Amino acid sequence: MNTRRNGLSVAGLLAALFVVFSFSGGTAMAQSAAGAAKEKVQVRFTWKLKGEYAPLFVALDKGYFAAEGLDVDLAEGQGAQTVLRLLAAGTENIGYGPAVAAAQAVSQNMPVKVAALYQTRAPMGVISFPDVPLKTPKDLEGKRIGISVGETFTDMLEPFTKINKIDLSRITRIQMDNSARTSQFLSRKVDVMSVYLSNELPVLEQRTGVKFNVMKVADFGLNLLGASYYISNNFARQNPGTVAKLMRATAKGYADAMKDPKGAAEIMNKYMKVKENPDVLLAQVKATVESTNAPTGRPIGWQSENDWKTCLDLLMATGAIKERKDIGLYYTNDFLK
Repeated sequence: MNTRRNGLSVAGLLAALFVVFSFSGGTAMAQSAAGAAKEKVQVRFTWKLKGEYAPLFVALDKGYFAAEGLDVDLAEGQGAQTVLRLLAAGTENIGYGPAVAAAQAVSQNMPVKVAALYQTRAPMGVISFPDVPLKTPKDLEGKRIGISVGETFTDMLEPFTKINKIDLSRITRIQMDNSARTSQFLSRKVDVMSVYLSNELPVLEQRTGVKFNVMKVADFGLNLLGASYYISNNFARQNPGTVAKLMRATAKGYADAMKDPKGAAEIMNKYMKVKENPDVLLAQVKATVESTNAPTGRPIGWQSENDWKTCLDLLMATGAIKERKDIGLYYTNDFLK
């Protein structure tokens, strides 16, 4: 009797161990399969890592992309036009950068589209040293400004002066390479310089210890479309679910950054290849979230036809685009519904 009971006990123990082993092994296999099932997605930024990219890194760090089944790689880039050409050629699928560049690409028949717009008013400004008056566009008259081919405000200077009824002939434009603008401004060879408030301005103020005068151009009618997702048309057609998941997770990252800019800046600094001054990153993140497109009753990133029409009007007026396509070719809200 004892032998039989012991045999049954051993058999029962072995069976229990088998069940436990099978369950834990099965769980591990299931977890492994779940990890393997995550879809790899690469987002190509149009420039090097900086504070204005923080909302996407918040989504990455907090697992919002992973929760959507995405394994997202956030990669640095070498300029908006380069990224857009890669998308058009099918070498890349998704980019992140200023929508105004995408508008130019679409007008040149590139098969790309903006899938979400995070800034309807790009955070761009014109700055001067404290002893150089600069409050309104009228103050540009009599000033020297450094201009460069391809630099956004340079391209928009003429329509900006028309909008604000100021005399362009009274602004001294000094042509220079874009890389030289900052040094020329700091050495006082020019009086004013255009900057992005979400990138260059915090760096300059931290480096120099100067609190510059700032005129926000969007406050005076220059409404250019800023941060956005670019999507290859072919990829969007073939992977609508993937794009929608990416937009949904990114919106959560933006919402968190808007609630807690300091926390977003701290997350961003974890991913910086070269660590940035925390105050600079925080200023960049604050400028980013203050200009974030979050329309009432719509998802973060929702795009309006009027905003696009305004931007395209400006681009046509400057000659930045030669042809205006059907509005539906430039953007879509289909992935935000």
